[in-house]
Amino acid sequence: MAQLPHTSLTSIALTFLVMNLSTLLLRLFWGFLCQFFKITSFPPFHINKIDNLGSFRQRKLIFIPA
Repeated sequence: MAQLPHTSLTSIALTFLVMNLSTLLLRLFWGFLCQFFKITSFPPFHINKIDNLGSFRQRKLIFIPA
């Protein structure tokens, strides 16, 4: 644990920097694997027929004044 306030703030800032860099590295690695193995980010069998955009219909709402 850091003793001085300035050192403590630097330690916290470095911790957040490392966490953000590890997240970025994970995303880059996953993107590389998806391109290398020609896979998508999610399996297509998880998509239901209901999830298609064509099945959504615009419904008219009727507002009745109170």
